[in-house]
Amino acid sequence: MVSNGDKLQEFLQNRNWTQYIRLQWIDFSGILRTRFVPRDRCLEIAKGNEEYLLPQVSMIIPVSKSPIPIASDLEIWCLRPDWSSIRCCGFKENHASVMCFLAHKEAEETYNKCPRMLLSRGLQRLQTEWDTKVLAGFEIEVMLLDQDCQPLNDIDRLNSYQTTAGLRGKKLDIVEEILDSFKVSSINVHHFHTETHDQIEFALSPEPLLDAVDSLILAQETIRTIFVRHNIKATMTPKPSLKGQQMEFTFTCVLTHMNPLCAFGMANFDSYVRTTTGAAGKWAGYGTENRDLPVRKITEQHWEFRMTDGTSNPYLFAGAVLLAGICGLSQKLTLAWEDCHVFPHSLDEGGRAKYGLDKRMPSSLREALDSLKTDNSIKSWIPKDMLNSYIAVKEKDAEAFQKMTDDQRRLRFLEFF
Repeated sequence: MVSNGDKLQEFLQNRNWTQYIRLQWIDFSGILRTRFVPRDRCLEIAKGNEEYLLPQVSMIIPVSKSPIPIASDLEIWCLRPDWSSIRCCGFKENHASVMCFLAHKEAEETYNKCPRMLLSRGLQRLQTEWDTKVLAGFEIEVMLLDQDCQPLNDIDRLNSYQTTAGLRGKKLDIVEEILDSFKVSSINVHHFHTETHDQIEFALSPEPLLDAVDSLILAQETIRTIFVRHNIKATMTPKPSLKGQQMEFTFTCVLTHMNPLCAFGMANFDSYVRTTTGAAGKWAGYGTENRDLPVRKITEQHWEFRMTDGTSNPYLFAGAVLLAGICGLSQKLTLAWEDCHVFPHSLDEGGRAKYGLDKRMPSSLREALDSLKTDNSIKSWIPKDMLNSYIAVKEKDAEAFQKMTDDQRRLRFLEFF
């Protein structure tokens, strides 16, 4: 499952100027964690001559300043780099990055707390049992802020959706610098455009799901790094768009378990402003090109999930959604929802019932976590240790952020996202 070092050897032979390799993982708080390691030591790790050990808190540090929900027993953790994921850092010529699996050495199941392994194994199962692959592309919405974490106040303001305003000067030059870096890192872009005030959207091209999440993470770091060099802070929100066969079976279970799945995708206290009209939507359902519902159908084999944001662990969210889809395939469930072609807020109770819109989306992180804790199906898909650790981290955050002001929460999240 974890690749050997042949890929690393090949990579370094072709790019012998690489001096440092970033060993990266995403923790349960959705934060990119990194160790910067010289190439020679990475070669020893790849040969199996050395392990890279981590403190056991490395997956469970809350975004808030709450106490860390740590186990009572000592645990030994190590990074297992997936050398097949190694890529150049287009924004730093002598650096490369590799995504890692996390191994809990004493555990009966070594990877029982690793979201990336959860996704990887789910994809293997989908391929083996149904001969099906899933492609995904992410849209990254970037909000630009000044050094005081306020919207940029310049003469060329990003002021509306899909305009050239805001991209007539320096910001366009920066975007082109980002796109050049993407190319070096083998990240392909469908397009980019202005979003609402002070926002730019980058749409990444579809690729196999695990690779797509890896690309998302490197793309986010590229965007942040290059804007910082120009004294601009970029904070962002990704939305996934999936393509694959047998998607109708897949989404039956996704919609059935929508509320607990939101605990993975909308993973912070303020995420639930999205469960409103025009964002993720108030009701669990789907509709063709309907952006007022959490699942938007684009074609029969192309769907967008809107119940996620930039504070999620994308491997965990994608893995949970994938396993929900596999559940639907296993049970051969039929879709109980109708394709909603109207805005749900325009419907009365009877009108909503026609489309199966009878379940409200969660209105808070606490509500989503409560749904997750009582969902026996998800408990059977996701290892108990992973689920319990994730819930413990998020409950600490929910408790701590409840006591903060809106601005205190905003500034805390801007430190990481």
